[in-house]
Amino acid sequence: MEFSSRKVLATALLLLSVNFTATHVSAQSFLPANRDVPQGSAFWDEIPTQVPDGAKPGEIYWAKQRLDAPKGSKGWDVIYVAAGVGEKLTYVSGEIYLPDQAPAGQRKLVLWNHETAGMEDSCAPSRRSLVDKWGVRIPAIEDLLKKGFAVVTSDYQGLGTPGATAYLNGTAQAQASLDAVRFAQTFPGANVGPKFTAYGWSQGGQTSLWLAHLQESYAPELQLLGVGEIAPASRHWDLTEYDLTTTITGGYYISRMVGLHVGHPELKLRDVLSVDGLEMLENLSAGCWTIADKTQGKPTTLFANQEGLKPGKPWRELLEKNDAFLPVKNVPFVFFQGDKDDAVPVQLTRKVAADLCQQGVPVDYRESQGLDHETIVPIAAAALPAWFEDRFEGSPAQKACPKPN
Repeated sequence: MEFSSRKVLATALLLLSVNFTATHVSAQSFLPANRDVPQGSAFWDEIPTQVPDGAKPGEIYWAKQRLDAPKGSKGWDVIYVAAGVGEKLTYVSGEIYLPDQAPAGQRKLVLWNHETAGMEDSCAPSRRSLVDKWGVRIPAIEDLLKKGFAVVTSDYQGLGTPGATAYLNGTAQAQASLDAVRFAQTFPGANVGPKFTAYGWSQGGQTSLWLAHLQESYAPELQLLGVGEIAPASRHWDLTEYDLTTTITGGYYISRMVGLHVGHPELKLRDVLSVDGLEMLENLSAGCWTIADKTQGKPTTLFANQEGLKPGKPWRELLEKNDAFLPVKNVPFVFFQGDKDDAVPVQLTRKVAADLCQQGVPVDYRESQGLDHETIVPIAAAALPAWFEDRFEGSPAQKACPKPN
């Protein structure tokens, strides 16, 4: 959620440095004939707006190799089929990274769920360099690849590809991520099985909670082994209550309401955005973090129409529905949270971790003093590769529930 952070014809398949075998061809059966995979922005833009009948979630439409994979690995951008808002299939973009060294057996697979990147297509992680002025945008990816993991990630619906961006729509984003795990199953040379671990930061933390809720019903053929949560933007209503007390999260509030509006034309943004808030909407397409810059230092209440947030109102019911990620699959969770976080306050993450503990889920809650929404990420990145290895090895997970607020 951090704005400041960071046909398949034979000739087309030659763009990949690994070979599609006959067992992978079925995933390409819906591709247009006589087309090469386009380069540049056309890779994301020149895809159909409709998914053909008979397509399956996780099917790969096309892929192209990236040039910025960490040393000793290769990476690809991928367009694949995923469930959209309202369950209608759509095309979504993502990435996959594989170590150069061939595995002795199947590779271990980890799913990364990204933080807030912005809401215009150019902000999509797969459209950006893996390394930018803020550092490597997928925490721990170098260590994970060195340990032999395959790393897969989704941009989520409408970010990078045609269509509206369903920002912080928990159900939709979780399905897009699970469908990315599905495309990894058939990606040539990936050699991964159904077992996987997941981690996410902020917006991606909410996605990770939701996929732990949905995995067994939405993708029962997969096997989630554990989840890493980095300052998760967990519950919309709790965050909304917090937003209305601050001068720093107006951009989050506006973006969240716009994202939830996707797929709900019966709702009106004017019921939750003030006139000032509605006038800010143009900033969502003006740059990845323009909305944050324009609202910084101004009370979020300036942009909110609080009438639509009252109990029983349709918007309030939608917010609460989007918070219903419990119960989650009974697998180990590890939380990383700084106590100086002013984007996702520590008390909100403590509450979510405590709720999981009460459910009987093994939780290892790790809180760092003096760290905020960004500075907690290196702490998590240093710890997660070994934690993921332990999940694949079946080692007992450490348990440490948070202290009550």
